[in-house]
Amino acid sequence: MTSVETGWFATEGELDEIQRAFVDVLRDHAEAWPLDPAETYLVLPGDEYYGYPLAPGQSSYGRLLVIVDIPAPRENSVLLTVGAYLDRDHVTGDELHNQMFTLPVEPTAIGFHERGSPEALATRTGHWFATLLPRPVVRYEWRRFGKVYAQRWLFADSGQPLSEGRIHTGGLGPPDRIVSVRGDST
Repeated sequence: MTSVETGWFATEGELDEIQRAFVDVLRDHAEAWPLDPAETYLVLPGDEYYGYPLAPGQSSYGRLLVIVDIPAPRENSVLLTVGAYLDRDHVTGDELHNQMFTLPVEPTAIGFHERGSPEALATRTGHWFATLLPRPVVRYEWRRFGKVYAQRWLFADSGQPLSEGRIHTGGLGPPDRIVSVRGDST
């Protein structure tokens, strides 16, 4: 997908005044994030990647989705996809399904919901993203025959699972090694 706008939350689409107010403030916040702008996305209703179809007769006015992929440093992988759905005067943020971009059925510990002006909601969303990006991350490793065969990434401060490799780690028992991926994991 090529973008007319480049940088943070780039889009090809035209933004209405609510969307524009939200995105402008969010982009200002993003300037301070320890993240490549290419890890951010803006999706408008009607786009193929917008997680929820509009109901018949429902307007896209004031609605959008902003997405941030939280990468594993030096590992060329995404640990967690998070995003926030703006719906005019409220926003809901949480982890997203990494392909369908839908919210979880039940909010997770990192989720939030807030009401307010587009600018206030963008500020809240920007602070939310900013608190997630620097959190310490560890990688659990299970070894077999001297090689890593299973991995799982977690927030070190809460133990919240983020991602795992090809092998499901639920029944493997304690990891053989815990590696600090980012931040202070003690």
